[in-house]
Amino acid sequence: MRNLLGISGFDPLEIEEEHDRMINLLSNLGLSEYEARAYVALVALKEGTAEDLSNISKVPRTSIYKVMRGLEGRDLVIKRPTKPIRYTVNNLEAVEEQIVSDIREGFSLLRQVEGLLSEKGTPAVIFTISGRNRIIDKIGELIDAAERSIFLASPDMKALRLEHGDRLTEALGRGVEIILVMEPFIKSPDCTEAYRREGMMVTDLIVDEKATLIATPDLELCGFIDNPFITSHFNTILRSSLF
Repeated sequence: MRNLLGISGFDPLEIEEEHDRMINLLSNLGLSEYEARAYVALVALKEGTAEDLSNISKVPRTSIYKVMRGLEGRDLVIKRPTKPIRYTVNNLEAVEEQIVSDIREGFSLLRQVEGLLSEKGTPAVIFTISGRNRIIDKIGELIDAAERSIFLASPDMKALRLEHGDRLTEALGRGVEIILVMEPFIKSPDCTEAYRREGMMVTDLIVDEKATLIATPDLELCGFIDNPFITSHFNTILRSSLF
């Protein structure tokens, strides 16, 4: 964000280091580099056009609208129906509260499985997969393999419906119970039951209580485990959170 480094009274190097720290922190929360750069720019501006944000964040103009749609979908920014379109930052306190809540929920799940493998003496291997296309393919593979049940919760259900809607319909046709959890106002694929939750931060897929896949919001990185004991435990926790 070199456009902001000439602020009077501040050390440019110090500002650049703080900017890089913010980008890294936001990336750890699931934002892409472009999303993180555009979001930091908008926070600094409070309000601006896509052109403003592209100039300051150095996100290419060919990508900035897609990036802003992604931030809008995460409830981080608000789009104003002006000409040209202007963006403002959603309430930072509300965003902070939601992120902290999600992190606490994640660690709560971890605490509930802490030590379970050592207690049961069950070896387990957690596989990691990177790359959106590879992860979407793995989700399709698991849906095709389902024999009894599918639990799928995702903040990007629209993309999964477009990619795997037919697979879910076929699974439903062969008697698989399908429970889906998605953001409000997203069209649901064919399923047994559908639930709505706001502010979802991860994609969770549990198949037949045998395999679990947990992915980042942008589906760029995931962990996969095929341990039935761990999977059954996660399945109980996630299903109970719906009620």
